[in-house]
Amino acid sequence: MKLSQNFTLKEMTQSQTALRNHIDNSPNDLQIQNIEELVNNVLQPLRDYYQSPIKITSGYRSAALCEKIGSSSNSQHCANNGAACDFEIPNYDNKEVASHIKNNFEFDQLILEYYDNSDINSGWIHCSFKSGANRKESLTKDKTGYKKWS
Repeated sequence: MKLSQNFTLKEMTQSQTALRNHIDNSPNDLQIQNIEELVNNVLQPLRDYYQSPIKITSGYRSAALCEKIGSSSNSQHCANNGAACDFEIPNYDNKEVASHIKNNFEFDQLILEYYDNSDINSGWIHCSFKSGANRKESLTKDKTGYKKWS
């Protein structure tokens, strides 16, 4: 199922862990709608801006998949949401990309995770979107935990 010009439902739900462990990682209609809103409000506009493919490293996760990987079933990747993904744009500084999102897009939560200023390719970006209810919460995360990103 095509969600936008450059994104499909398959890439937003694919998981090697789910495949290896025969876990159904199929979202329901509401979750598909949430995934589509994330794609159309954040990912596709970001793709258009950078004119470069976005590598989705973790999108929607079923409750069974969350349990298998040790993630919370309350994660925005999971359960009733499906409204978050982790990603990077190869060859672009993750901090610069996250800053662009922070300053130019609507989002619910934005986390620059495990970024090291000495390596522009370090870490990844977590972003979620909730139609009409975005908190615009910006955080960083490293081995010591979460911090507000101002």
